[in-house]
Amino acid sequence: MLVNEQSLALYETINQMGFGTVEDFALEKAKETLLKEVANCTQRMSFFSSKYGVDYAEFCKNFHSLPQPIFEKEEDSADWNAELKHLDILMKRLSKLS
Repeated sequence: MLVNEQSLALYETINQMGFGTVEDFALEKAKETLLKEVANCTQRMSFFSSKYGVDYAEFCKNFHSLPQPIFEKEEDSADWNAELKHLDILMKRLSKLS
């Protein structure tokens, strides 16, 4: 009985929020979550762009001529590359939901 009451309350709440179905609500919340992750990822990548004064492609191109210690550049390169890959995954998911 409790599950049915919760389900009914959920459907009523979602409908009052302007969503036709639970799926519509879930879709909107998933998009919002992905957009927040995209913003966080972009912010982390901006840190590296600011630190080195270039985008990732230029960073890779000029890797050996940058003044930072090699271990720092290698670590930043791995982190920056991971962020780029993560952003790509997020954007593909977002595209599928739109």
